[in-house]
Amino acid sequence: MSNQAITAQRLRQCLNTAAATILAAESRLNALDSAIGDGDHGITMRLGFEAVKRSLSTLKESAEIDEVLKEAGSAFMEATGGAIGPLLGGMFIASGNALSGRNEIAPAEFKLMLQAMEASVSRMGKAKPGDKTILDAIHAGCEAVAGNMNQAIGEVCAEAAAAAATAAETTANMRSAKGRSSRLGERALGHPDPGAVSFSLILDAFATCLREGPSLTT
Repeated sequence: MSNQAITAQRLRQCLNTAAATILAAESRLNALDSAIGDGDHGITMRLGFEAVKRSLSTLKESAEIDEVLKEAGSAFMEATGGAIGPLLGGMFIASGNALSGRNEIAPAEFKLMLQAMEASVSRMGKAKPGDKTILDAIHAGCEAVAGNMNQAIGEVCAEAAAAAATAAETTANMRSAKGRSSRLGERALGHPDPGAVSFSLILDAFATCLREGPSLTT
């Protein structure tokens, strides 16, 4: 694969690497959620990405980028409940729609993908940056990509992942404006949003896959 773009096959590998990363982080994500929510975010993310792996393993080899993303989103959504299922599943489906007809993800397409994810989560979750949600990490990733159109896709993805991780940690300084944690007021301070952390892990897994190749667990 060219260092300048992600093919449909490499996208599958990136999603499987993300699945392995999320599964390894299940306990951490549950602990983060225990502080401000139900304590099951890690479980939900694991169930969703296990479904993604199963679904991609049976998806036809000729599937294009948009099909891979929409299949992943549908599988995640069908396997999970609560708020994160529709949000995360929907954002993958939205990104697939945005990349319809594209046969690779270069920096420009990666930007489109993140923008579609942000728009989907904002619309479905009725959230905006600063509300202490997954959107904070997605928005930061979008902002990081905006000025990097001339870099290799791996470098662009790594910068987006770093920005998302910083944004996820910054949510610890925010009061929650959405969901169960919004009832906590100042008690939510000091605790990062689990959804934002999850998204930063997904982007970091993509960056790792592009840098090192697919995970041995895929």
